[in-house]
Amino acid sequence: MNIRFSAPQTELLTDLKTIAGAFRLLFLLGLGIIALFLIFWWDTMCEDPFSEAGPTELIQTLLLLISSVIFFLEARRCPDMRGALVLTGGFIGCMLIREQDYYLDMLSHGCWKWPALTLAISCTAYAGITFRATVAALARFVQWRYFTVLLVGMVIVLAYSRLFGMGMLWKPLLPDGEWRTAKNAIEESSELLGYLFISFSALLLRFGKK
Repeated sequence: MNIRFSAPQTELLTDLKTIAGAFRLLFLLGLGIIALFLIFWWDTMCEDPFSEAGPTELIQTLLLLISSVIFFLEARRCPDMRGALVLTGGFIGCMLIREQDYYLDMLSHGCWKWPALTLAISCTAYAGITFRATVAALARFVQWRYFTVLLVGMVIVLAYSRLFGMGMLWKPLLPDGEWRTAKNAIEESSELLGYLFISFSALLLRFGKK
């Protein structure tokens, strides 16, 4: 009898673990949303809300730095996905450099382009040298169960925040000259949400392999 019911019991435990993992993921995302709300509230209390040197920009930089470092470290530890992780880490690294344009422009206007270009060329060159292995790595990376989390973060940053942060949407709503603050608020907070998803995917890659 024990042998007969061992297989169904094992399947039940596996299913329960899968469901528990989904709820754990949901719980962690909920904590992240609460953190974003607190950061948003913190920035609204600043003398110059959502400025280039404000808390939102600071947290964005921190999330991008963590994400880029993790992807590059995992590229060393995971040879079967190395090319894909190098390209992803390089792309996020370029986003990190772009976010520092406010400070790099103090050195020279448009200065951020040169380190970003250097990083992009280096990662692309590596992918080109190991082209066949990189294609295989990209195929494995796309099949990774949490790739969608990274993809959602990229879409929010590159599309959603840009579209809903356009001045043409906010000028008719706030014609008295206060539209710029609202525009910056929605754009920067949307970017922060996207960076949260990106960093979350990096942490899942590092600690959620099992």
